[in-house]
Amino acid sequence: MPKIYYLLRLSLSIFFITALNAGADISIDGVLDEPEWVKAEIFTDFVTVEPLTGDAAKYATEVRMITNQDGIFVGFKNYQPASVKRINRQFARDSQIEADRNVVSIDFDGTAKAGYDFTVGSANSQQDGIVTPRSYSADWDGTWYSQTSSQGDYWYSEMHIPWTIAAMISSDTGRKNIAVWFSRVVFEESLRFAYPNAFYSRPTFMEDWQPLTVDQVSASTLDWFPYASYASNLQDASGDGADDQFNAGLDFIWRPNSNSQLTGAFNPDFGQVESDDLVVNFSAFETFVTEKRPFFTENQSLFSVNVPNGDRMIYTRRIGAGPAGSSDGLVDIDIAAKLSHFGESTDMGAFAVIEDSANGSLGGDFFSSRLQYKAEGLSLGHSLTYTERPSFDRDAIVHGVDMIWQKDSNTEVRGQVMASDIQQRGNLLNSQVNIDSQDIAGWALWTHAPSDEWQYAGFMSHYGDQFDMNDMGYMRRNDFNELFTSIQHDQQQFAADSSVLSTTTVVEIGTTENGAGDRLTLFTEWDHAWTFKSTRKLALEAGARAAGWDDRISRGNGLLRRPAGYWLEARYDSPRGDDLTFQSRINYEYDSLEKGVLSLSVSPQLYLAETLTLSGSLRFKNLQHWMIWDSGNQQLGGYQAQRYSADLRLDWYPSSRQEVRLKFQWIGIDAKLVGDYQLNNLGGLTASDISSSDFGHSDTALQVRYRYQLAPLSDVFLVYSRGGYFNTDNSDLAVVDLLQEGWDSVQVESIVAKVRYRF
Repeated sequence: MPKIYYLLRLSLSIFFITALNAGADISIDGVLDEPEWVKAEIFTDFVTVEPLTGDAAKYATEVRMITNQDGIFVGFKNYQPASVKRINRQFARDSQIEADRNVVSIDFDGTAKAGYDFTVGSANSQQDGIVTPRSYSADWDGTWYSQTSSQGDYWYSEMHIPWTIAAMISSDTGRKNIAVWFSRVVFEESLRFAYPNAFYSRPTFMEDWQPLTVDQVSASTLDWFPYASYASNLQDASGDGADDQFNAGLDFIWRPNSNSQLTGAFNPDFGQVESDDLVVNFSAFETFVTEKRPFFTENQSLFSVNVPNGDRMIYTRRIGAGPAGSSDGLVDIDIAAKLSHFGESTDMGAFAVIEDSANGSLGGDFFSSRLQYKAEGLSLGHSLTYTERPSFDRDAIVHGVDMIWQKDSNTEVRGQVMASDIQQRGNLLNSQVNIDSQDIAGWALWTHAPSDEWQYAGFMSHYGDQFDMNDMGYMRRNDFNELFTSIQHDQQQFAADSSVLSTTTVVEIGTTENGAGDRLTLFTEWDHAWTFKSTRKLALEAGARAAGWDDRISRGNGLLRRPAGYWLEARYDSPRGDDLTFQSRINYEYDSLEKGVLSLSVSPQLYLAETLTLSGSLRFKNLQHWMIWDSGNQQLGGYQAQRYSADLRLDWYPSSRQEVRLKFQWIGIDAKLVGDYQLNNLGGLTASDISSSDFGHSDTALQVRYRYQLAPLSDVFLVYSRGGYFNTDNSDLAVVDLLQEGWDSVQVESIVAKVRYRF
């Protein structure tokens, strides 16, 4: 503990607090009183886009915008009378801002291929992300500045977005084209106003942004991010006791000009100051985990080519995680670098990471490149990933060619073809397994929106049985063909005396087969949701699936025939402007094999003050005949089980620079065996003479984190983490006992102090 205290005291003494003012003459204080604002370009013709009526905005909104050598300055003037409750809640950086807010979206190249999103809540909470056609990523963090204020029936926000925020196309004429979209959310009434009239649900969302021509600014910058961290492992799974570790390293971002950027890291800090969510997964499919490490979130949009089913060619959580199937855990990273260049018609990028392979470490090398060509209504791209793991004598190459074609203002076609080539020579570490496989995969997505009321989509995909992009990407499974279609109807216009604000109806039909022609799924689903003027939300869902096969549950030991089934679901959200709000869900599924499955969940949020929030979620699932593969006995077990989970969180903001977060998670399972089964040749179940066992499982995680912001992207963290894990062959444990066992069976306990500063 003295070392932690010394580190914090030293960091606060060394690093001065950078002022949140930028620009030569404009002070970012939330007050638009500088003379420059008088000459700013003004936008006032806001329309209603939530609901998507296109009507004139209910409350006046004025945006002023200035561009100069220092960047883009935006000021919002929001009229909100006292009769409309103003929600001023404060949230952590990049959390969903459940409050009144202003949004600025900027396409720095005016190509409708990528935009940057800057959101400011009325209490100056910040959120940013990257907008691309049909997708949004909140992983990106940029250095920008904002402040808010209020006076009478108005509240104001003021933002400064430097030109160095992102790489962008340079112009030889001294002028460049950009596009902007401004929006404002009145949280109490579930209303969003926007200028111009553009919205996410339209195929031409980004094409509809307001085009502007501004002076070309030649911007260059070099930012250094040194870090130092100290970790004390108070307890570990082996019970070896405390172990102290000190780390230091350096990240940097160099923009030699407006359209190029190099991001690098030496001995990068990939330690978590924000814990991942607990996961207990008994299925045959890998759980996807979001990225939180700065190097992999900065300037990553060029490389993000994701499949609509959730797969992706680049899954950066593979890097530093160690080889699949290895029990050695995390691998240190020596060097990481990423380069991107944006041109008038062609964008290029590459990044490489070298893991530690010394002293028997199972590190590998990762490389990826991206080439993207843009023309009117058309985007073509090529992606390459290469992974080398010398200790496993394994090389993996994946190529991908993708396309986005904007046929007209209502229709868009997207698609991708991928090819993998895996080479592995047998050795002791890979169990003498030789691999020489090549295969392809591909998908196509068609969307058509003839109006704001109707949207149609069709999706098809094929994955070969030898296709594999999991060395550097994420792929839930291979060996399948899929066909999916959906129709969505949004009703936005209702009588003035109606309590309904909008409704959405979605009908979906889909089918999936494996490469052998076995039907995996054939389903249809109907979902209808109401949004009321009171901001309450109600949704009902019903679906049915035909009989099919499960070819993965036995891990390659045969197919399980699943009978037809159905499901029903209801969801309700309380009025969102109240101090106590909640979202609730009840779901019931049934088929003759697993019988009934009942799921209940409630997620309350209690806003104790504008700077103090208690939130969380409680979930319960009752399974009558839960089918799980018992790998030890090579058979299926049927369990009557109860699954509990809790996620509790307290967020407190003592000041604009300080954040205190307490996060507790628990997953508990109590499962009683009701049947042991072997699979027969017809996919049916026969009784087994071998008995599996009951089991109880409890997993807990606690994190208490203090954060002090020295300046944008410059922070001091002090984190206490504690994790417990309990597993038993007994069942019928009381809920309280299950929770207590998970809490008492401590596996990991640590304290981390970290400083990261931007120069």
